[in-house]
Amino acid sequence: MVSVITREKNGKKYLYLKHTTGNRQKEKYLGLSIPQNIENIKKEFMLEFYDEEWDKQVNTISVNYKKETRKKPASIKQKDFESFGISFTYNTQRMEGSSLTESDTKDLLIYGVTPARKSQIDSIETAKHYDLFMRLVTSKVTKITKKTILQWHKEIFGQTKIGEAGGIRSYRVGVTTNSKIEFATVTKIPKRLQECFSWLNKYDGKNFVELAALAHYKFVSIHPFGDGNGRISRLIMNYILFSHGCPLMLIKNNDRRAYFKSLEKSQLNHDEIHFLKWFMKYYIKANKQYL
Repeated sequence: MVSVITREKNGKKYLYLKHTTGNRQKEKYLGLSIPQNIENIKKEFMLEFYDEEWDKQVNTISVNYKKETRKKPASIKQKDFESFGISFTYNTQRMEGSSLTESDTKDLLIYGVTPARKSQIDSIETAKHYDLFMRLVTSKVTKITKKTILQWHKEIFGQTKIGEAGGIRSYRVGVTTNSKIEFATVTKIPKRLQECFSWLNKYDGKNFVELAALAHYKFVSIHPFGDGNGRISRLIMNYILFSHGCPLMLIKNNDRRAYFKSLEKSQLNHDEIHFLKWFMKYYIKANKQYL
């Protein structure tokens, strides 16, 4: 937790921000009085603190992953994307309530066998999600815009959410497990989306993993669709990683509680650092072979 401390020198009191985790400590001078925008300064300070730890590891992961990838024939890269796409599709669908098991998903996507006695809607959305993912990782990289995500939503849900697929919601939504979390009101969705994609496409930093995490968080916190926000936000996340040559992110269904909890904590506190801490730790652990 960030705290404000006071140091006295020559009869004057000077204020600093201080944060300590384990054997790491960081301080930042504030001035003689607490600034009016102290909460924003605290958030920036926390991000700087953790960036010092994350940036080096993420850069090493990215460099070593690119070295490994360059050595692979195109056919192997294709198979890697297909394998990841199946796992990604299974997990992203399952955590949203899909009835298809991992075995069902493989049979459907590899052999074209539709699982018996399972939801037809789940099967359609699973197939559409996988097809979209494979198209994204085998096509020319483009900017993500409002038009992009509307098209993605339409491609996945066009046959299962007729009348809503590819369109912004016109009603209020919330989190069933926590009524205190509020998403963008209908009238504010267009502006929030514009701000989100403007920020995304003007990003001039170097930590693209952090960018992917923040884009995921910002988008899902707007919640522009009646349903499918989580799946679209995870596609945004992986498209950003793919676009910058980083290992893709597989959030496993078995870890959904921790994943959703970190999202909710950030949304409740209006501070993305809680989700970022979970995301970066999860990503770095999943890619430790590149460190």
